[in-house]
Amino acid sequence: MEGTILIVSNLPIDTTKIRRYLAENKIGDFDVVKVETEAAAEEIFYGGGGVDCIVAQSEMAGTVALLKEMKQDEMFRHVPILLITKGNETKLIDEVYDSGFDAHIVYTDIHRLPQRIRPLIVMNVMYRNMMKQVGDLHEKAISDFILLDLIKNYIPKTIWDIAKTFAHEQKISIPEEELDLTIVFADIKGFTAMTQHMEPRQVVSILNTVFEVAAKHIYQNHGDIDKYIGDAFFAVFTKAQEAVTAMTAMQDELEQVNLQRKNQEHPPVQFRVGIHSGPIIRGNVGGHDRYDNTLIGDTVNTASRLEHIAPAGGIVISEETRARIGITLPESCKSETELRGRDSKITVYDAFSFLRSNLLEPQKKS
Repeated sequence: MEGTILIVSNLPIDTTKIRRYLAENKIGDFDVVKVETEAAAEEIFYGGGGVDCIVAQSEMAGTVALLKEMKQDEMFRHVPILLITKGNETKLIDEVYDSGFDAHIVYTDIHRLPQRIRPLIVMNVMYRNMMKQVGDLHEKAISDFILLDLIKNYIPKTIWDIAKTFAHEQKISIPEEELDLTIVFADIKGFTAMTQHMEPRQVVSILNTVFEVAAKHIYQNHGDIDKYIGDAFFAVFTKAQEAVTAMTAMQDELEQVNLQRKNQEHPPVQFRVGIHSGPIIRGNVGGHDRYDNTLIGDTVNTASRLEHIAPAGGIVISEETRARIGITLPESCKSETELRGRDSKITVYDAFSFLRSNLLEPQKKS
């Protein structure tokens, strides 16, 4: 059955004729139910099965009042109502139309009842289909929103913002661009040996503890985590000062975390941090249906090499980063070193102690 047509009347109405007419005209196969009391009508209407059209005789006691009440309910307001009257009773007709009734027919035209019901049923079927489509779209919109919100947490904020801007501009790809950035690489010293006898959940718990500290200071200082790589992370800043401040604050807080771990007889978890500044290319790499928008260039490689020579719990910065910050570091921090893949030595600074004293302690005192 397509639905139900409820008729409340004591007139001799042929329900089979109505049903056959609607089926022959390809409106649908409807169950046509005729009752003669308000109570019976109310039982069917509110019984939960749903009604697609109501035909009501005006003389049926309480019926008009019941239908007026129904039309005030948001849930049932869309159900069309056809009122049968003795004649063109202007006052009654105006009253029920004002209450939301949809059509009327007089006794003398009762033979045309199937034809009068037809447009009401068509209207309600269209409404029902439209509401289903709206519901499906709403459900899809919610699913898409949840999906986007989920994906947002798994990609770099920079890429999300770029993609959002390009989507608004109806562009379907992110072009390559040359940038000047400060790159941070950090990994946990001796993490593999530390965790080789741990359960996976314990390993993930340790990583989340220290990564939460790292992420907090990175995003507070307007940086972005480009990716996590096992026990390491790769972060990006547009300003060298903010990169150095973020990593200094991170290492300082992790010292406090490690004091707590020591009291609990757990080994320390210490990052080695390398920071370098310079030109990079942001480009798309990959193929077919899977791409990564990533940072490429010697600046990235150098930051990674600096991380390898940094002490546990320390920060090594390049001369390029120092120059962008505009501070003078003591000679005791400075050294010339060879990095794998480079054909000449570069100037680097093992600078955490100095940076903490000059960046963080003045802030704490104030």
